Amino acid sequence: MKPVLKYCGNRSMQDVKTTVASNGEYLGFVFAESKRRVEADDVAEWLKVVPVHGKKIVALFVNERIEEIEKVVKKAPIDIIQCHGSESPEEVKAIKERCKLPVWKAIHHSKTAIDAMKSYEGIVDGFIIDSKVKGQWGGTGQTFDWSHIPAYIEEGKRQGVLVFIAGGITPENVSGLLSYKPAGIDISSGIESEEQKNAERISQIEMRVNQHGHDIS
Repeated sequence: MKPVLKYCGNRSMQDVKTTVASNGEYLGFVFAESKRRVEADDVAEWLKVVPVHGKKIVALFVNERIEEIEKVVKKAPIDIIQCHGSESPEEVKAIKERCKLPVWKAIHHSKTAIDAMKSYEGIVDGFIIDSKVKGQWGGTGQTFDWSHIPAYIEEGKRQGVLVFIAGGITPENVSGLLSYKPAGIDISSGIESEEQKNAERISQIEMRVNQHGHDIS
């Protein structure tokens, strides 16, 4: 099987048009402090205009109050909530119960990351393993040491949930990532040019994924 693709950080109608035309299964929107931050009303409007053809919409939050998350999921057609901060298992469980949507949890690569994944077992529906960069929660364009990926994949399989690899993935390095056979790949800055999603870079990513498809199991 080929990995599923998530294109995150869509911040305009044009971005949505570009990623909807891709083979990505998930489109992400950032509702947290970021240059890619969007408003729920705008996302709702874009998704009225641009049919997503079955792609799932992921809303990313960082340490947000449940009440604010609820406002977003009521305004925009959100399928999955992504908690990308330091939300505790208890907080994530409360978000899932209140919003009645699947929740993914970002785990920043570190020596204790596997233990962190275990603490959310039975609560989250997926993980995003991202680079740890001081002062930033994500979207940094920096990779982590990919030799640790097999352990993350194994823990995801043990829990029976999807694990995405994120952080600095580009058309230039994605082939190296594919050798680890990740189930999911999450890309934001790596498919951008001049702060817009770039169809050519997306096409390059997908071409490399397709080339490696016969190796992925």
